[in-house]
Amino acid sequence: MATLPTPEASARRILSIFALNNSRPHDVLMAQPADFAFRQAGGSAAEFQVGLEYAVQNGWLEISETNNIKLTNAGFAEIKPDKNSN
Repeated sequence: MATLPTPEASARRILSIFALNNSRPHDVLMAQPADFAFRQAGGSAAEFQVGLEYAVQNGWLEISETNNIKLTNAGFAEIKPDKNSN
C-alpha cells in the first residue's frame, strides 16, 4: 500500500503549480485547472483538498468567493526563497 503524502507535501505540490506558471505574489489560478494539474502530476482530488487547506492555514494561499486560488507573499517566499537574506 502506498503512503499518502503529508498535507504539507500536498501543499508544496500546489505551490509548485504556481512556480511552473512563473507566478508572482497575488497571482491567481482557477481551482479546477489547478486541481487537474495536481492530479496529472499523480495526486488525488482528496490530496489536493488537504494540501489546499494546509496552504490556506499557513497563509501561503487564499481562496476567493469565486473559488480562485491566490498566491500570497508568504506562499511566494516558500517557492522562491530570498537568496539575498544572508
